[in-house]
Amino acid sequence: MKKALLISALFSTIAVAQPTEEKIRQLEEQIRTLQQEIQKLKEEQKKTEEVRQETDVLKEEIRKLRLEIAMPQLEIKSYSGLGPAASKALFNPKGVSIGGYGEIHFLHNPDKKPKNTVDAKRLILYFGYAFNEKLKFNSEIEWEHAFVEGEEESGETAVEFAFIDYSFNEKLGLRGGLILIPVGIINEYHEPPTFPSVDRPFLERNIIPTTWRELGFGAYGKLEKLEYRAYITNGLKPNEEAGEKVENGQLLQGFKQKGFKAVSDQIAFSGRFDYNLPYNLKVGVSGFFGGVQDEKGKKLGNLNLLSPHLWWQYGGWDVRFVGAYGTTSGADKISQEISTNPACQLGDTAKCTTFPKKFYGFYTQLAYDVFRFLKISDQQLYVFGIYENYNTHASVPDGFEKPSGRKVQVFNVGISYKPHPLVALKADYVRFSPKDAKKQNIYRLALGWMF
Repeated sequence: MKKALLISALFSTIAVAQPTEEKIRQLEEQIRTLQQEIQKLKEEQKKTEEVRQETDVLKEEIRKLRLEIAMPQLEIKSYSGLGPAASKALFNPKGVSIGGYGEIHFLHNPDKKPKNTVDAKRLILYFGYAFNEKLKFNSEIEWEHAFVEGEEESGETAVEFAFIDYSFNEKLGLRGGLILIPVGIINEYHEPPTFPSVDRPFLERNIIPTTWRELGFGAYGKLEKLEYRAYITNGLKPNEEAGEKVENGQLLQGFKQKGFKAVSDQIAFSGRFDYNLPYNLKVGVSGFFGGVQDEKGKKLGNLNLLSPHLWWQYGGWDVRFVGAYGTTSGADKISQEISTNPACQLGDTAKCTTFPKKFYGFYTQLAYDVFRFLKISDQQLYVFGIYENYNTHASVPDGFEKPSGRKVQVFNVGISYKPHPLVALKADYVRFSPKDAKKQNIYRLALGWMF
């Protein structure tokens, strides 16, 4: 009996053991399956995270691309002679472009009173729009001296240029509207960080007016190494300040019409040729040839201005030469037109403000980035010298007197520090030496920027 019970218990244990082992095997199989599923889920989750990250990167790139199309970053390059900030809209393939520049000046002149002045000289905003890759609008709006009140010593708000531009190809583009006259270097290429001196050279303010713009249309382009611009615009007309400006040595500043109800019975032609040589050397000539008229459009005379130039920017050097040679027919009529003394109108030419028959001058600039010599590549420190020599009244009409101070020499030395290519801190000294007039020693500081 006991033996039977023992055998029965043994078989029962075996019978129980077999299902238990099977269950353990099944559980182990389920665990392995679960582990595999968990691993798959982890891998899928990892892939999902990678996809999410890639999607976020793509979204950010698209956002940047949209911003770049709407407001492209400024590159230091020129479009048809314009400065980098002014060129921004013309390089943009589509949409809106916003740029600008500004400068603040401090002057110490012990020969004048007050001796010290600080001036928010100008703030400029560029607005442009690319309708497509070929048809574009560009404009420049300027605020001078911080605010405008309408008084004599107030600042100014002005449209510096506003034109429609259509580029067929590199060889030919058309431009129409309020355009910059392409004479000299500074009139078109005038953002403060692009030249080393605190202010624009005297010759490109007093002989070649700044900022010189007129209403008209024309063509531009590049034929291999030759760049050209050619415009037809309204002619010149003296305004009520023309006589005063001539007496102060600013020869043509009072003759610009600036797009304000411009009298255009007399027209003008202006143009420019630049030939690009190796090592970024550019040589060329520019000119303006047009009629001078009164407010009713009656012709007073003709003014012809020719300006050769050389510009070399290479290996840390910025070397420039700009000349100017001008002749005028009808200078006697122009002199009477700009004179406010009644005796001049009665025939006493000695009482007239004299406008010249001939004027000329030049300046030369030598600047070098000394940080380049010190192998500092992320900043620039230009040391420069500029010499200017011009004569506003080399020849005058018979019976008219040459004004004092017409022959001028300018010595200008200084530094321009750029912590960033678009920002400049400048300091210079100017020895302004007119013949037969009081010499001036001017110390200047400036903060300038563009974007």
